[in-house]
Amino acid sequence: MSRRLGFSLSAALLATVVVTTPAHAATTDLGGLDGGTWHSAQAINDAGVVVGRSRADGKPERGVKYDGLPAEVAGPAGLETRLASINNSGVMAGSSFEPWVSSRATRFNPDGTYQVLDLYPGYARAAGVAIDDNGTVYGVVTDDNNPQLPVKWDATGALTRLPLPSGMNWGLVTGASNGYAVGYVLGGFITRAVRWNPDGTVTELADLDGGNTSYARAVNRHGEVVGEAYTKNNYGVAGVRWDIDGKIVTMYGHGNTHPRGINDHGVAVGFTTVTTSDNFPKRWDADGTETDLGRPDGARKAEAVSINNNGVIVGYTGEYYSPLTAVKWD
Repeated sequence: MSRRLGFSLSAALLATVVVTTPAHAATTDLGGLDGGTWHSAQAINDAGVVVGRSRADGKPERGVKYDGLPAEVAGPAGLETRLASINNSGVMAGSSFEPWVSSRATRFNPDGTYQVLDLYPGYARAAGVAIDDNGTVYGVVTDDNNPQLPVKWDATGALTRLPLPSGMNWGLVTGASNGYAVGYVLGGFITRAVRWNPDGTVTELADLDGGNTSYARAVNRHGEVVGEAYTKNNYGVAGVRWDIDGKIVTMYGHGNTHPRGINDHGVAVGFTTVTTSDNFPKRWDADGTETDLGRPDGARKAEAVSINNNGVIVGYTGEYYSPLTAVKWD
C-alpha cells in the first residue's frame, strides 16, 4: 500500500527555521583498533555502546565496538567486517564482505557470535544497514543484473522484501526503529524519501516546494523521520523533519543542512555544509533550535550521525576518503 502526501511551504513552517544557538559540546576522540589509521563511529545505543569502522592503509576493514576500550567485532574467517547499527540489547547489524567480490548482511551478537543472513533469490550480494530493538535487521540486496531492493530479516533470520511505491524500481534503507524503516526510492527522474511502517505499508514522504528529490536518513520509535528535501529543479536543499503523517513539520538551518540521526525525544543531529572541504556538526532540538557542536582543533570537517535518548552524539571528523577519527560529543 502506498500513500502520496502533498506539501506546500507555508509561513507557519518558515517560522520553525531557527538560528544557531552559540554553544559547543565536549568532544572525545574514541580511538580505533591497534594499527588502525582510519576509524569512524556509526551508531550509539542508550547504554552508550558505540559501533563503527576501523582500518589501516592496505589492511582489511574491521568492525569496532566502543564499550570502554575499542574492541574488534569479527565475522566469518577471511572476510572483512563493517558495522552500521546497534540496538539497545547490544545486537549489531552490518556486513561481512570481500571487497568488489561478495557481501552478506550479518547480525552480530554481544557474545561474539554472528549470523550470516540469507540472500534474496536471484541476488548475489546483501548488506545490513540498521537494526531495531526487536532484532530485525534492515538492509539491501544488490546484483549486477537486477535493481537494488530494500529488505528485512526478522529475529529468526526470515527474509522479507520491503514494498516499493508505484512507479519505483530501486530502493535503499538508511535507518530503522521500533518496526519502522526509512530510506529512499528511485523511479525515472524521481528520488523520494519513504518510510516503511510496522503494518507492512510504505509511506511516501512529502516533497518540498514542488521538488521531486528527497532522502530520509533516520527514524525514531514514534515514526518521526529526518532527512533532506530539495526545492523545485534541485535549486536548493534543506534538512527537514517529517511527522507520522509524512508531512514536513520542521526545517533545520538555512540550507545545505543534512540531518543524519534522531532520538525518541525528537532531537536530531547532522551537519551543515559550507564547502566540499568545510562543514560543521549540528544538533537540533525538537523545536528546531540549532546548536553548533564544535569541531576538534584542526578539523575542517565533522559529521554527527547518531544520537541516543540520553543526548550523547557520535560521528567522525576528517575527509571521508582520507583518515577519519571516531568522535563523541557529550
